[in-house]
Amino acid sequence: MTFTIAAFWPPPPHQTTEARYREIAEAGIDLIITGNYLNDTTILRHALTCADEAGLGVLVASDPRVDVLMRDLDPACDEQIDTLIGKVIDDYAGHRSFRGVSLMDEPYPDRFERLASGVSAVRSRGHLAYVNLFPGHHVGSYDAYVGSFVDAVKPSLLSFDRYPFLSSGEDEGYFADLALVRAHALRAGIPAWMYVQTLGYDNHRTPSAAEIAWQVNTALAYGYTGIQYFTYWTPDPARGEGFQPALLSGDGVPTPRYAAVRELNRRWLRPVGAELARLPWVSAGHTGPVPAGAQPVADGLVLAGDAVVGRYGPRHLFVCNAGHSSPTEVTLGVGSIAVFDPATGSYQPCSPTFPLAPGAARLLRTAA
Repeated sequence: MTFTIAAFWPPPPHQTTEARYREIAEAGIDLIITGNYLNDTTILRHALTCADEAGLGVLVASDPRVDVLMRDLDPACDEQIDTLIGKVIDDYAGHRSFRGVSLMDEPYPDRFERLASGVSAVRSRGHLAYVNLFPGHHVGSYDAYVGSFVDAVKPSLLSFDRYPFLSSGEDEGYFADLALVRAHALRAGIPAWMYVQTLGYDNHRTPSAAEIAWQVNTALAYGYTGIQYFTYWTPDPARGEGFQPALLSGDGVPTPRYAAVRELNRRWLRPVGAELARLPWVSAGHTGPVPAGAQPVADGLVLAGDAVVGRYGPRHLFVCNAGHSSPTEVTLGVGSIAVFDPATGSYQPCSPTFPLAPGAARLLRTAA
């Protein structure tokens, strides 16, 4: 299974250049999910050309023909949908950067039948059919919502967004959604992707570098193989929602979070994600107070420390600081262990007691 580092909301049309797309790649991002007024065939083809040269992948998420087709309430037969989706794909498939089509963001259940036809049409042509789901607080029963989506649509992957850093504190439902979406993905045998908050907007505050790393590492503990940054470029103020600067400001100036994400992606997430992607994820658990919807760590696995622990296969543990504002010291109740060095791709012996900075993590291999 491959590991994907993506970003939503690329540069706007007048900033869609090869240099800007190389700047994206320099940040350790593999895949761009379009938006930000890249909403006609001409500019999307230009973006794909820039991505071709920069070595990026592109998921087309802003072709208006797809949006109209998927949201149309009039009946449409599968053959019509297949033909129209085929025309969209034909417009972009000549670019080596083209990865697939986003069919809809945050659909309600009345669109699931239409999305099933769209997913089938895209997948039959060998490309990724992508749909991003609501967070749990926007629907009634989240379990029923995600489960019915999986059953009806038969997606290629599960993706959702829930941004935990609120102006009033931390969103207590973050881990419940993280666990539930991952559980449905596991049962369906498909990858799970999630969005990472990079900016402040209505009722949400701007996260720190440690808080961005915490989102990434808690997702890795839960076995996610797709990390998507929301957003890369700062959305236009005219869109509303009070968006604050993201990785790049609205004027295209890198913010401190651009440097933090570049460091995180290149020195940590890319090598560790690649290592985890070859291992089967088993479970995730928490020490101390267990968040709603989550599970405790198995008895005796962690003797001390505030941690989220992901189990991969019979020998690997991904241990993340459960906190993003203070360090913790973890002691594992296992035998000899080795720690993964992302710089060399090797494992080195280490003590079962080790410190974790706020939001930080370690990938460990046990002797048995």
